[in-house]
Amino acid sequence: MKSIIKRTIFALFCMATLARAQGKYKNTWDYYTQLEQRRQVMLAAIAGKTWMEGQDYRDRIYLGVVKLYTGIDEKAGLQYLIDAVDDSVHWWCFDVYSFMDAVLRVGDKMPPELIETAKFRLAENFKEDKGFTQNHKLLFRTARYLFGQTWPDGPNLADGMTPQQAKAEAEEWINGLIDRTVTLGMYEFDSVNYCQLYLICFTSLYDFTHDPLMRQKAWMMMNLLLADWAPEYLSGNWIGAHSREKFNQVTHTVLNSGVAMPFGYMFFGDSQFHPELPEAILAGIGAVQGFRPMPLVGNIATDRSQPYVHRETKSPRRGLGICQGEIPIWKYDYVTKNYALGSSYGDISAVENHRWDLTWVSEKDGSTCFFINPSYSAERLRYFFDVAPEGILQEITRQRPYYSDPNKWIEGSVYEELCQYKNTIIALYNIPENTRNGHVNGFFPKIIEERNEDSDGWIFCKSDSIYFAVKLLTKGTWHEEPDHFRLTLNDRRTGVIMEVAQISEYPSFEAFKQQIESNALKIDLTNLHITYTNSHSDKLNFTYGKERIINGKKVNFKAWPLFSGPFVNSKMGSKIINIQYGKEKFILDFNDFSVHREMVY
Repeated sequence: MKSIIKRTIFALFCMATLARAQGKYKNTWDYYTQLEQRRQVMLAAIAGKTWMEGQDYRDRIYLGVVKLYTGIDEKAGLQYLIDAVDDSVHWWCFDVYSFMDAVLRVGDKMPPELIETAKFRLAENFKEDKGFTQNHKLLFRTARYLFGQTWPDGPNLADGMTPQQAKAEAEEWINGLIDRTVTLGMYEFDSVNYCQLYLICFTSLYDFTHDPLMRQKAWMMMNLLLADWAPEYLSGNWIGAHSREKFNQVTHTVLNSGVAMPFGYMFFGDSQFHPELPEAILAGIGAVQGFRPMPLVGNIATDRSQPYVHRETKSPRRGLGICQGEIPIWKYDYVTKNYALGSSYGDISAVENHRWDLTWVSEKDGSTCFFINPSYSAERLRYFFDVAPEGILQEITRQRPYYSDPNKWIEGSVYEELCQYKNTIIALYNIPENTRNGHVNGFFPKIIEERNEDSDGWIFCKSDSIYFAVKLLTKGTWHEEPDHFRLTLNDRRTGVIMEVAQISEYPSFEAFKQQIESNALKIDLTNLHITYTNSHSDKLNFTYGKERIINGKKVNFKAWPLFSGPFVNSKMGSKIINIQYGKEKFILDFNDFSVHREMVY
């Protein structure tokens, strides 16, 4: 059956012509050629690196694999792997996964005695704790699945399971992850810091499972993950809301913008690879794996010839560990060739949550603007961490020192509510008096070329190829930081309105200002109610804690699909994902794990 699946997928791609609008790739072969060129750039850059004592121990395994695979400094690479097996450093999910994959991927370049020792080292580190977050759980399960398949007769794992039992448990868990993702949406969705771990795990399963059905599932999941990402890709940026993004990534768009971003460079292009950035070495694993997705994802990620709205539904992550919450998360993106405005509603998915932002195309780092109530709450942390209430703040700030920073730029707040329609967003805040960090901060990078304020509280900005305007509902105070300005609103009942435009839409910056100032606006701070008619005559009617009304129609989140937009569409609960670019359409049916190709005329 494996050969049948491989021939079917290959035949589908041979038929594909990638009917091109204004994406980056002319046809299937052009996409694969450029994909391979980028892959080689990554391999050469990472293989040339050296691991040093004091560096992240995970990098030693990643770098060893890349050196062995490429043959660049192969002797040092092998020594890294030998040292990793021989030392006493505890192997966690990243280590057991990467070494299990290494045994299967470059094992022919390892001495047999190293593989034998690694087998027992792996077994000793497969303990009952299989990780807390979803990416940790997947790393552990992928490694345990492949371990059980490779060495079914032993040794037993540290948690008491036989290899075959561990493989069966891992397969059941992975199947459950797939089913939840295509039915309810992903828990740890659109994470610039963790998406790459899902990609490498499913590639390992695709490459090495002996089960043709699991191979098909893994291939479909890889393409779904990339199709999920592609509509939110803008010249190397992952726009909009994210379930998890590190405190030192969220304000960057070129440098240190997320560990997943080199995978965007590899699969989509239209950006640069920065091997010197933190944790970039992990990207070498993806480059070694060399997965080849459906080529149309490359054009979905790079065709911004027409503005579009893209919507998604994601499953919440709540409780001690990962369990199903009550309120989903709904995402809304408006994407143009020069900028994207994206936001999320509903529950807060996790710590390190990023709710909304404006991101624009720029060669300069930090091309983003957003506001945030820097949440700091023991009550919220209890949704995600199994720590005693009286000690949870102390424990989490020990793990994440940034968490108590009153001017941090990450963490979603339950006191923030959003209403977006295309190029316009309203953010309202109603922060109780006894709440820590009862203020709101706005991030304005110093790369903004012009910034003017009028007497009515409008702030007008010009940067690269966009204009944007921000209306403050209450007065703010500017603070200068090394690479940005922080605008602080100290009123606990406050909010902002933002409207964005491409410079090409107006004859001048002055004309943009005049249009914004003439737009109808009604503010009721007592009830936190805003009615705003934007420059395209779209009327947003929004009251904190109540319904959102756009052009006279109530927004019905319960009716939102799993995906909706010009490229990716899926009805909630259908388990059928339609991925389309131009006239070419692929249908991923997760009910029977079949793939169909259609030409749409």
